[in-house]
Amino acid sequence: DDATADDEKEGRRVRDEGFVSSSTSSQWTKHVLDDLDDATAVVNGFVSDNDSDDTSMMGTKFDKKDMITSTAAFLAQEHEKSFSHLDMGAVVKAYNSTRRRVLLLDLNGTIIFKEPAGKYLKRDVLGSSGMIVESEVSEALNKLCADPNNIVFVVSGDSQENVEKAIGHIPGLGIAASNGACFAPPLKFGETSRKWKFFDLGVDWNAVKTIVMPILAKYTARSNGSFIKLTHSSIGWSYYSCDPEWGSLQASHLVLELEQALRAFDVRFVMIKGIVEIVPRLLNKGLIVKNVLREVQLRSDIDFILCMGDDIQDEKMFTSVFSFLAELEDPEHISPPLPVIDRNGASVASTASMSDESHHTLAISWSRDSRRNKQNTPIYAYTSTVGKKESHALSYVDDARDVGSLLRMLTGKLNIQT
Repeated sequence: DDATADDEKEGRRVRDEGFVSSSTSSQWTKHVLDDLDDATAVVNGFVSDNDSDDTSMMGTKFDKKDMITSTAAFLAQEHEKSFSHLDMGAVVKAYNSTRRRVLLLDLNGTIIFKEPAGKYLKRDVLGSSGMIVESEVSEALNKLCADPNNIVFVVSGDSQENVEKAIGHIPGLGIAASNGACFAPPLKFGETSRKWKFFDLGVDWNAVKTIVMPILAKYTARSNGSFIKLTHSSIGWSYYSCDPEWGSLQASHLVLELEQALRAFDVRFVMIKGIVEIVPRLLNKGLIVKNVLREVQLRSDIDFILCMGDDIQDEKMFTSVFSFLAELEDPEHISPPLPVIDRNGASVASTASMSDESHHTLAISWSRDSRRNKQNTPIYAYTSTVGKKESHALSYVDDARDVGSLLRMLTGKLNIQT
């Protein structure tokens, strides 16, 4: 209505007034001309050297996946035919008939209903707005984690602090932050603090920051409402609160400039949820997923896997589930795990689904015999994306409410929907 529109206009005026008045007209003119020079130089550089593989992950107009082969088109068409809504009744039935289960879940957008980009002003995004798990979902997670037949792991793209604040109190729950760069095994009885471990991703992150921060500062100054977001192994530039068209335009220019500046480093770029993110090339959520699945399989044959996530970062979780299943069938082909270190850089045990103390009798040697399902029992594996869209997952649910409902069904707190 008109009142709402007037309130929004006034809010934007108050928000932007200080920024606009921070420079004179001549200074603003100079800024625009400087930006045009920068953009021209970057675009020219990109055209002369466009062999980067990183842009294929970003979904921008430079996305190389538009160059699709006829075989790929055929496979995509076949996948679309088999892509269907997750049969929750079948999941519950399989869950109840199995004895060694692994549940792998994303956080924001999967367990927690996702906040739309641009909904909050900068001061709200910087806080922990919305990082609250509904009480019924939290209760279901507690019950699932209390079952000794279950291993439950939540893998988030958010910071350690935000993930711990949202779900770190749940006993028996394993958590990973920064898209799996760091992880903490489940809390033991009586413990109150998590012991975090980190994958050694082979990138001098301090050197990356030295190069990147001045560039991000420049784009932050020219884009009102933007800010820099740092996690353990990622650097992000958020344009949630910018004008949508201006923010998207600046983001595309930023990626081109960063590609040139960071060619010497083994990093990649991701554009998602109103953020341009720089991460080590080796980093993805599949690292921790594969780590957990291999570890559990060494102790006892897995016969149930449920993996759910809502965005592009979760696609590697789905493909890692498929890769793990392939390893069980074909022990000759396996990728070696990455080393794991503590906060000080010292090597530590890679255990994720249990504490190091309870692991002292278990040698992590992913041998051929360990990979085989010794009882030849069937494995029920469900991969599901949240929201119907192109995905490596084999099924989808409509939104985070469906995820919450499914978790409650697995605990018997909600009847199976028909």
